[in-house]
Amino acid sequence: STGDWNGDADFDSSDFVAAFQAGGYENGPRAAVAQVPEPGSMAMIGFGMWLLLFRERLRH
Repeated sequence: STGDWNGDADFDSSDFVAAFQAGGYENGPRAAVAQVPEPGSMAMIGFGMWLLLFRERLRH
């Protein structure tokens, strides 16, 4: 099965022990992760900008 490090055909905590002892999780430096704003945050920013524009239109 996937993740079966010790070959017993079962994925359990002993597979983690075998993987860490073999260095399987230490494959060198990891690539940097790009920060991506959440969709909800972008929607709130867009809604706030829309409200500001709408407010300006009501004044004129």
